[in-house]
Amino acid sequence: MAFKNSILFRSIFFIGCLYTAFYLLACATPFINPVHGYFFSFASLFFPFILLGMLGWVLLSLLFYRRWFLLFLICLAAGWFNIMAIFGFHPTEKYNQKKLSGSIRILSWNVNSFLNSSNKTNSNVLEMLEFIKSSDADVLCFQDYSSNKNETVNASPEFISQSTQLKYVFFSKAEENYGVIIFSRWPFIQQCNVPFSNIDSPENLAYVDIQTPYKVLRVFNTHLSSMNMHVSINNIPKSAPIKSIYYDKAILLKKSKLSKLAYFDKQHAKQAVLIKKSLDSTTLPFVFTADLNAVPSSYVYHTISAGLTDAFLLKGFGLGRTYDSLSPTLRIDVLLTNQLVKVNQFKVAHVHLSDHFPIISDIQIKP
Repeated sequence: MAFKNSILFRSIFFIGCLYTAFYLLACATPFINPVHGYFFSFASLFFPFILLGMLGWVLLSLLFYRRWFLLFLICLAAGWFNIMAIFGFHPTEKYNQKKLSGSIRILSWNVNSFLNSSNKTNSNVLEMLEFIKSSDADVLCFQDYSSNKNETVNASPEFISQSTQLKYVFFSKAEENYGVIIFSRWPFIQQCNVPFSNIDSPENLAYVDIQTPYKVLRVFNTHLSSMNMHVSINNIPKSAPIKSIYYDKAILLKKSKLSKLAYFDKQHAKQAVLIKKSLDSTTLPFVFTADLNAVPSSYVYHTISAGLTDAFLLKGFGLGRTYDSLSPTLRIDVLLTNQLVKVNQFKVAHVHLSDHFPIISDIQIKP
């Protein structure tokens, strides 16, 4: 009884109430464009940890502040929209290497420029190429792809096409030898680039219409602006393509990584609007693959994924981390489909070769 009448007891309750208000603000990240303030960029990135703190407070209220427990539990539930975007709840789903009849296997991977990344050895690249070949994918979607050739290892479009027997290729270039690329087992009816015309960026949204044996399938592939968190204006290689960095110079001069995060989150929000417009205007069955450089609790993710099926959320379990560094909460690579496509299975392949993990899904076009 003495504790419940103490200043410490009341102080903890007051702090818990303040934290609840903070948590409720963080729950609004799917709906608030980051152009309206830095807070929502940071809150979306750290939402899993904010959620964990709120869970701790709710449990504490059950033990010591029971008359308020139900209220705090209701506040916890206010994050449901974010919670359902962050976690996969399918622990029994198993990935089968053998494809079902009528299914189409899609592999999406940020390959970190293959041969041109300084932290890669030839052995890494050979393993990447072997993994791609062994996946038995019908469609490959690579982001951060470079076609520059190495003296000892070949990861050119021609070599990948030949080794995988995926002979139809669309290379959407942001630079002469850099961009996103799509490989297909079946021919293209159409291939197109949609420029990010509302921001100063050389990258774009690429798509192809593929004449599969079943129906025409549209496949989108894109890479939202890199945040260059580990890059400064002083250590950009002289060989770096000018177009890929010129629009970032102002922010690279800033030392704060949080400033970079907020800046690029605004850029991503603008890109998301254009992407969503293209997706909503598509009447064909489609698959959207991307390195969003944005987490599932963000405005960017929710803007793009609204009304679509996230293959991970439908078939995955846990947090589904796709970035092989920093926090285990970073699921920034996605595979989304519209309602004309059925997702049969999905996995994040934990191969430590690129700075991202590849994601693989088997889909079917609905009759």
